[in-house]
Amino acid sequence: MNLGEKVILECHSEIMFEIFILTSHKKGKLKDCFRLSAEHHLWGSQTNFSIGPGTPDYAGTYMCYGSYKHSPYEWSESSDPIDIKITGLYKKPSLSALMGPVVMSGENVTLSCVSDLQFDMFHLSREGVPQGHGLPAVKSHSGTFHSNFHLGPVVQAGNYSCYGSFRNSSYVWSTPSNPLYLPVT
Repeated sequence: MNLGEKVILECHSEIMFEIFILTSHKKGKLKDCFRLSAEHHLWGSQTNFSIGPGTPDYAGTYMCYGSYKHSPYEWSESSDPIDIKITGLYKKPSLSALMGPVVMSGENVTLSCVSDLQFDMFHLSREGVPQGHGLPAVKSHSGTFHSNFHLGPVVQAGNYSCYGSFRNSSYVWSTPSNPLYLPVT
């Protein structure tokens, strides 16, 4: 979620709940709890929660629960969690490939994310989707900070970007690097 942007989180179930509850958690602790009436459809119930405009306060892990008006303190099992990261608060790092101009299908590739900001972690995404967990930043002799992401074997071309974050605010990421297109032949 970009800084200043709004997102819609949809809670839905095949069960005809009357109420949906959306909880947000940060560092393992409950931060907020929102309730909305459910809309009923032939296939079940649903509601949409509008989150934003995006600030670091909205970053965290969100889960949805269903309930009924006659028993508002009894909730269903939680939905799968979704992590909301706020991006765009810090200057973007740069991303480069440590290889030749052409990648052969099945070849291993290393991508290097570098910044002059003292980020604690770097994160890699492919086509906007995070790729695994972040890597700790390492300080280089030149004073910059970097992480090397080892990919392989690569079989599909795609656009990659990286982000930086700080340990004390792991849900708040930098602006993404310029996309790096990785051609695969």
